Amino acid sequence: MTLRQQFSLLTSALVIVLLAGSLLLTVKNGRDGFQQQLNARAYDAATSLALSMSRVDGLDPVELSRQIDALFDRGFFADITFTGVGGNELHRRARQALSESPAPQWFMSEVTFDMLPAEADVMVGWQQLGTVRVSSHTDFAYRDMWDMVKAEAIWFALVLLVSLALLHILLGWLFKPVMRVEQQALAICERDWQIQENIPRARELRRMVLAMNKMVSKLHALFTEQSATTERLRQESFHDAATGLLNRRGFDQRLDHVLQGTDEHSGVLMLLQVEHFAEYNQREGRQAGDDVIQLVAQSLQQWHLEYQNSVCGRHAGADFALYAPCASRGHADELLQSAFGQLATTALNQRTGLNFHLGGVFLQGDQDVLGSALSRADAALRQAQRHSHARAILYQEDRASQPELTGGQWSALLKSVLQNNHLSLQFMPVIKARGDARELLQLEVYSRIERDGQSMSAARFWPMVEQHQMAAAFDISVIRKVMLMLQNEPLRSNARICINLSPASVIDNAFHQDLVQLIRQYPQQAHFLALEVPEYCVRNAEAELVRLAGIVRPFGVVLGIDQVGTGTVAFSYMKRLPLEYVRIDGSLNRGLHLAQDQRFFIQSMIQIGHKLDLLVLGEGVEVEADVDELGQSGIDGISGYYYSRPFGSLAGVEQWLEESDS
Repeated sequence: MTLRQQFSLLTSALVIVLLAGSLLLTVKNGRDGFQQQLNARAYDAATSLALSMSRVDGLDPVELSRQIDALFDRGFFADITFTGVGGNELHRRARQALSESPAPQWFMSEVTFDMLPAEADVMVGWQQLGTVRVSSHTDFAYRDMWDMVKAEAIWFALVLLVSLALLHILLGWLFKPVMRVEQQALAICERDWQIQENIPRARELRRMVLAMNKMVSKLHALFTEQSATTERLRQESFHDAATGLLNRRGFDQRLDHVLQGTDEHSGVLMLLQVEHFAEYNQREGRQAGDDVIQLVAQSLQQWHLEYQNSVCGRHAGADFALYAPCASRGHADELLQSAFGQLATTALNQRTGLNFHLGGVFLQGDQDVLGSALSRADAALRQAQRHSHARAILYQEDRASQPELTGGQWSALLKSVLQNNHLSLQFMPVIKARGDARELLQLEVYSRIERDGQSMSAARFWPMVEQHQMAAAFDISVIRKVMLMLQNEPLRSNARICINLSPASVIDNAFHQDLVQLIRQYPQQAHFLALEVPEYCVRNAEAELVRLAGIVRPFGVVLGIDQVGTGTVAFSYMKRLPLEYVRIDGSLNRGLHLAQDQRFFIQSMIQIGHKLDLLVLGEGVEVEADVDELGQSGIDGISGYYYSRPFGSLAGVEQWLEESDS
């Protein structure tokens, strides 16, 4: 019950008690007054009748009856009795004086009159001839009293209604600042730092509002300061100060996570080296060398904007590294030539007088080794450097594998998967970090397709999905399949099923419409759904993410951010977007127990998330030491091969949890 309701009830009860007490007091005083008047009237009537009877000669019964009737017919008396000295009686009695009941029966039973019969002696000289007894009738008193009570009750009801209406208006006006403070506090939970401009005049309310404004300002400043500190730590730990690209540690960490991750990888690793850069640096000066490095970095960042899920870093000096997901060797060669063309026409064109070479290697499989991948890419770079002019060469290696698909064949395969619903799903459990029993928080969805009897992960086929502009269709297909599985295999827990959306889907209005239509088709299953996007998507699609959240949240669908800590956007987006959770990228969680500065970075991100009332999760964890470190850092949930591999059905997840508990 709100404070305003309590005030209203208390004040209303007080007014009702006052009015009821006043009414009861009026009834009591009225009854006493009427009772006194009735008894006085009976006494006066008895005295007057006795005096009249004393003048009747011989106490003639007929004359006495006439005198009694004259008094009784007035209707004010209930009983008139004359008793002679000889014991003979003349009496008149009436049960009611009015043709209708003077008042409700309950009123007459509650309000009673103590009527005392009045007696007077009939005397002739000093001789007593008899006694007259008179009792007043109460009907008229009840009638007048009931009319008075009704009038008082109507008046009291009007006063009560007017008082309550005025009270409601007064409390509404008084509690406006309190309601604004409540909205201000709730806005903090929604990551909206509101400051009240309308300061009330009442001293207590004014102090409360000013204190709340001061607290909001300090909380905002604390969050901004911690966010900036965490951003600075990320830059110092994983980024190159001169270029803003990932440094060698950051790039190798990201690449190693991709190669050793829980899912298959498919992409191209490229190494770039500017020829004779040390000599150029000595000849032209350090500033000229720094300018060249920054121009190369700008070109790579421009290329990265076109392939946002790629990774760019500076290894050392004029050596750079790039990694981009791709589906085949042909696609890898296209990306290699694209990066080469970007550099050859911008930072390292012929006018700079600097030559450069690119070496790349196509990486695909379940697991690979970072050192081996870098060695093969370096071999391709050395092969390119045998040419005097700038070249880009993809590493050649013999692999007994299926023949690669052409672009048209990829398009036909992906269309067939959509048309025939040949998309399969796997589910990776996200386990609550604290607690002895394994409690399921979420299920991450991994998609697979079949090609000639072999399963292909999203890392292998998704680049072609985006290249052929089928991302929205595949995302809708995944969501529909999840909804059907939930309908057929309902989850016994309240875990969310998290589906990663492509940035292309987020900005697609047609996808938004199809998504709403699908959610309306499965309203009960929608409450288990969570949609997440990679962190790099926030920079160019923040407005679309806000719109998407506004569309799906009324249906119980929540929004999250994946790959947190790998993007270049400031963490302040967490307070602007209507998020439910964030998921820290596995490249930051892997080997956490060995890196002190990385642990501090993780703790800072967790604190930022918790201050914004967000669920903070970690993925890609494989060893117990990293699980312990994440748990001590205060993370809410963890996923990775340490717990289990992905399951092919929801029933399999439920069975695994039951077996773990037992």
